[in-house]
Parts: sequence; structure tokens; C-alpha cells
Amino acid sequence: MNRTRLIFISIIVLALVVVGVSLALRASGSGTGAALTVEKPDTVTVRVITALPVEEWVNKAAASYNAGSPTIDGVPIQVEIVGMDGLTALGKWDRNEYGSLADGLTPEQVAEAQRTTLANFPTVWIPDSRYLVELANASYKERLGRDVFLTDGEYRARPIAVSLFTWGIYDSRATVLEQKYGDVSWESIHAAAIAKGGWPELGGDASWGFFKLVVPNPSKNVGGLAAMIAAAGEFYGRTDISVADITQPDFQAWLVELMGATTDVG
Repeated sequence: MNRTRLIFISIIVLALVVVGVSLALRASGSGTGAALTVEKPDTVTVRVITALPVEEWVNKAAASYNAGSPTIDGVPIQVEIVGMDGLTALGKWDRNEYGSLADGLTPEQVAEAQRTTLANFPTVWIPDSRYLVELANASYKERLGRDVFLTDGEYRARPIAVSLFTWGIYDSRATVLEQKYGDVSWESIHAAAIAKGGWPELGGDASWGFFKLVVPNPSKNVGGLAAMIAAAGEFYGRTDISVADITQPDFQAWLVELMGATTDVG
């Protein structure tokens, strides 16, 4: 079994553990009340929201999994893949478009419209980056007073792939920056961004004009938001960044200076 299929099946198995326990409780009639005693569904749908960069291989893995006609307690399982940009998905979590139940409530105790919304609640989310999960969880925790995406334990949110943040820079410009500041980093990019004399001040060709930084719009692009979080991490020298850190005046002033060098933010 190749690694891609193994990773996908592991995700689905974790989701089905919860489904299986629920079905077992329903069949036995045990639990905290009558809300768990409902008819067994005709099909168990595992709805997976996946980041667009990995949608193709997730779709292939799902098709392969579904082709095996899997079941749980005799109930057929169908994995459904929904490709979605990370910021779009985050917006849906923030706006509670998937619905959520307050503590002590069951689907049978809410209005029909909310039950319809809950029927489309994702079973699995494979986002572009872990920080999207943390942001969504913060929104739900404020709304419900508890975590929805767990941060520890067996069912905690886990990365299925790790990628490094990389710079894309022309060799000629990179050589100048490295000679001036050493390694290219957010600090050296910031220093270059505030250089009033442009590239000549940095040791570069006068024809290059001022230093220009290209970063996707953080409000529209996952990569842009990731860049801002990476910049904040380097500013504070740590990996755990809070809302208070982002809104801190010194960081805001530093970020304004940095983003002052951006061009064509779309």
C-alpha cells in the first residue's frame, strides 16, 4: 500500500471511529438519553473538505477507497470530497455556515433549517495549513466555550504533510542582500523595505529602483496569510503567535513598514 493511500485511509479510519461508536450506541440503546436511539442510516457519508493543492490525490484516494465497498456495522460508507480554498473554508467556519450544536442539544431538538445545515457538516477537514484549523477553532471556542478541533489526545488535529516556507528571489538581488545582511530573512527583507535610497543604498544597481516585495493579499490568499504569520513568528522569535501578538502596536508598525514595499497585491 503506497504512502498516499495509507495517509488517506488513516484519516478516514479516525473519522469512522466516531461514527462507529455512535452507531453502536444507537443499536444498543445506551447513552445519555433517547436522542441516541435513532434509526440506523442507509449510508454513512464521510464528507471531506480538502485544500485545492491536494484535491487531485485526495480524490484518487477516495475513489480507490469507495471502490472497495467499505461498510461499518453493515452500513455502506461513502467518502465524498469537497475541494475548497483554505480561506473560503475558514470563512464558512467563522460564519458558522456548517452549523453547530450548543452543549446539551441534539439535532432532534433544533429547527428543521438547522438540522439541514448540520447534515452537511464536514467529517474531515484537510486545510492548506495548521494555522487555519487554529483560527477556526478559536472562532468555535468563542461561540461554544469549548474546542471543536482538538489540540491534543488521540483525535487531535495532525499534519499529513509538512512543507517549508521558501523565498523566490532573483539571483542578482539575492547576492546583494546576502552581502549586505547575510541570510535572507524577514528581518533583512524589512531592512531592505525601509531603505530610503532603494537598491543603491543596499549595494545594488541603481536601475533596479526601490526594493519591491510581492506578497499575495492575506485576506484573499492562503499564501499571503501564511507569509504574515511567518513574519510575525520571526519578529517575536517563536512559533506560537496569538491575536494579542498580531495587534501589538510595535509589531503593527513594523508590519506597515514591511508591507510598504509591496507591489501588485491582489
